[in-house]
Amino acid sequence: MSRLATVYSSPGCACPRCNGPAIRVPRRVVDLLISMFITVSRFRCRSMDCGWEGNLRVKRHLWLMQGPG
Repeated sequence: MSRLATVYSSPGCACPRCNGPAIRVPRRVVDLLISMFITVSRFRCRSMDCGWEGNLRVKRHLWLMQGPG
């Protein structure tokens, strides 16, 4: 499967426009630059009627920041 075809499930994420489920999609270069200051991930609404796509802030788990042990 190619990188562009990869879709990450995000069960806790909802579309800010229609409140439906949103899926995580690969970030653009500008999204990576924004993430240097504010942690964001790119999402797309699963509803074909809505069509929203954009960045949402994500919370990093404490154990991911500290590393194992």
